[in-house]
Amino acid sequence: MKILQGIDLVKVARMEKSITRPSGQAFLDRIFSAAEQAYCGSKRMKFEHYAARFAAKEAVLKALKIRPKKNRRLSGIEVGREATGKPFIILNKGSLKQLRIPAEAQIELSIAHEREYAIATVVIVIP
Repeated sequence: MKILQGIDLVKVARMEKSITRPSGQAFLDRIFSAAEQAYCGSKRMKFEHYAARFAAKEAVLKALKIRPKKNRRLSGIEVGREATGKPFIILNKGSLKQLRIPAEAQIELSIAHEREYAIATVVIVIP
């Protein structure tokens, strides 16, 4: 068994700046799935929610020891929510292959956000 852990902290103002600039929609489409955009866009503090999801994606990459690259497409790593509100990671088939994660791997996610910062931690258990 292999246990991998990653953590990331994102400044909410930086995420807001990336989203509100003229090329903001291209950024959203590259980083966030349509479901994530719908969820975050419906929230009063939407930039906090976007920042938390971005931190989760980066934490996954850090757990896998993959260097974040500028303009990397991260929309294949999606943050979903259980009925209880607990967040979880969804990886499409392309992301599973690209990130070299076995389908049977278990990924645990915890996120938090407040006015200035969002944080996410990920634990990946590979049998």
